[in-house]
Amino acid sequence: MIKLKFMSIKELLLKIKDSAKIFFLPCEENEFRARIFAGNFLISFFLLAVFLKLAFAFFVYSFSSSSFYADITKTSLVELTNKERIKNNLPALNQNPLLDAAAYMKATDMANNGYFSHNSPAGMNPWYWFDRSGYNYKYAGENLAIGFLESNEVNDAWIASPTHKANIVNGKYKDIGIAILKTNFHGNPATIVVQLFGSRQVKAAVQPTAATVAAPNANKNITTTESAGKEVKEVLGAATTAPDKDSATFKMIAFFAEKYFGLVQYLIYVSMGLVALLLGINFAMKADFEHVDLIAKAFGFIVIMAVFAMIDQSLVVALVPHNLKIY
Repeated sequence: MIKLKFMSIKELLLKIKDSAKIFFLPCEENEFRARIFAGNFLISFFLLAVFLKLAFAFFVYSFSSSSFYADITKTSLVELTNKERIKNNLPALNQNPLLDAAAYMKATDMANNGYFSHNSPAGMNPWYWFDRSGYNYKYAGENLAIGFLESNEVNDAWIASPTHKANIVNGKYKDIGIAILKTNFHGNPATIVVQLFGSRQVKAAVQPTAATVAAPNANKNITTTESAGKEVKEVLGAATTAPDKDSATFKMIAFFAEKYFGLVQYLIYVSMGLVALLLGINFAMKADFEHVDLIAKAFGFIVIMAVFAMIDQSLVVALVPHNLKIY
């Protein structure tokens, strides 16, 4: 008969305590060479950090074509827009399904007809899509982007352009609509983003007048319009099918898109602080330079990790091959 011997909780805690002491602190059991510094742990941890950041780059490159990722990006862009407005003491915009529909129709028209502009080759201006969706506007505006891989990237590009930012922080707007369309654009896979702004018309009056404000760069401009009134049009219902936000797949992709990289950066900073703290404790417990190699390894780890931490999320995304444009 085989007898199984189980450790008591007290014995288990003592074993963990002894193992931690040998791993973190200089003592007779490890010949006064803490295992965290003496072995290959620090090198292995750095390689793990490199792998985790490469995994994020692979995720962005591979999953940016996913419908889940598009929906996450759409939600993030609304949040980022409202954060910018709040910073400028403006109320948050409400996501409007009619503007979502208008944005989707505009994105689809650009994809089908191979253009990236506020006005279509057929002569349709941005407000045509407002009419098609049935959004009866008084004020309206449009921002466009193509080729992005991540919501922060396209939002940063818009904020960096004074005229695009002017739409985002325009106090006249009350509603927002966004479409994210994955498509084949001029023979290459691309993501088209249409961001629409508007305020509803209350009283009917005259036909709208439109004005296009040119940006400093001819390839970057913003289009906005103001109207005294319009008739309510039929809602045509052009919209993408939203994925199930309660599904495990959606939550997993949302975690990787929004929180994963921040967690990796947090682990890097914590590891640097922990190694610095343990180095100080080790030196205090055995204040000599007998083990100079351990001190050099610890300092080297801190320096390398500090440099590696400078590779932030925006830099990783920028290194992934793509071509972002705004209009």
